[in-house]
Amino acid sequence: MADGAPHPPEKVYLPDHDIEDIEEYRAGGYHPTVIGDVFHNGRYEVVHKLGSGGYSTTWLARDKDTEHYVALKIPRASEASKSTEADILRLLSDSASGHKGQRFIPRLLDEFAFDGPNGRHICLVQEAGVCSIARSKEDAANFMFPVETARSIAAQLILGFSYLHSRGTFTCETCSSNYGPSLDHLTPDDLHSRYGLCKSPVRRVDGADVAPHAPTYVKITDYGTSVIAAANEPFPKLYTPTLYLPPEAFFHEPATLAADVWTLGVNLYEILGERPLFETFVCDPDDVIWEMINTLGRPPQRWWDKWAARGEVFEDDGSWKTPSLGSNRVYTPAFRRLHQRMWDMGRGETPETCEWDVEGGEMRALEDMLRGMMAFEPKERLTTEDLVKSEYMVKWALPAWERQLSRQGESASECVSGTSD
Repeated sequence: MADGAPHPPEKVYLPDHDIEDIEEYRAGGYHPTVIGDVFHNGRYEVVHKLGSGGYSTTWLARDKDTEHYVALKIPRASEASKSTEADILRLLSDSASGHKGQRFIPRLLDEFAFDGPNGRHICLVQEAGVCSIARSKEDAANFMFPVETARSIAAQLILGFSYLHSRGTFTCETCSSNYGPSLDHLTPDDLHSRYGLCKSPVRRVDGADVAPHAPTYVKITDYGTSVIAAANEPFPKLYTPTLYLPPEAFFHEPATLAADVWTLGVNLYEILGERPLFETFVCDPDDVIWEMINTLGRPPQRWWDKWAARGEVFEDDGSWKTPSLGSNRVYTPAFRRLHQRMWDMGRGETPETCEWDVEGGEMRALEDMLRGMMAFEPKERLTTEDLVKSEYMVKWALPAWERQLSRQGESASECVSGTSD
């Protein structure tokens, strides 16, 4: 390395998987939170971990004043003067809105600042829930929601995103909404028994004590992010996992609100069926682009020309290239378009065995909606307002949600979450 060039920071902690970056437990970084910590003059006691991300960690806490569980979102200290999340949550919590989707957005209940060994943190207190859609789906016997439940979840997500976009809010993140009943009847021991308390010890490379900057252990989970943007205002950075990214992100074009619609479409396919829409062994960008083309057809010419790995699969005229023995990539020379993937959702492999009300047109309506959500050109995608008015929403998803409300009571079954970015 040339003299005067900046040196990368030395690694302090031994790496671990499925947790926040331990190297961020330093001055300006995460607060070293552990189960049992109390905040805000003893009002909030940490009982479990909800998630973590590059921006913050989120914790389930018991509010001793109200005897309810809440989510404590603790951003890195370096974000204290930069974060606009509290402003966004206050905007979304505006009680004057009559939008149906507002009920699916976690309210900002409280906020406070505190000083820790890594600096000053601004803590956000929100409504809490721990039952994620993805986790619930994994726990199902056949890895699928019942049809009626899937329809209701689809309606709630569409309404929630419609409300976000109506307030100019852009998630920049995969759909990670939490969905579940109130936790207030559970004791901390019940929570640990039901949701697990998996601890991973934090260790320094040099064997020294990790305190005070890092916790003695971390808990394993995951979470997400959002910003305010005008409908046509680009936002340069997305935090969405590779399989859910819109195509413009792979070709380094600015994202707009239409990026949310693409990501929501990919998520809806997965929620309504058994398998992910795009399936790769590794989340390699070229493999994901290939899956997009396999599903939706050839992308716009400007992206086709920019795709460096195109030559490994296609001739210049777009025809299949004969696979070479030395190629690192293996592609099946056949397309599996979106229409075929509708029958591969796990609801039935053929029209004869599919249970999705084929004669009434539900699968066709769903396919039309997904195709509109995943148009390659962002300007050609459906808006969230279009989704609320779509045939699938009006005839199948929304009625399922309304039937759920009638069974459980008008105020029942709200989507609540404590999310991290």
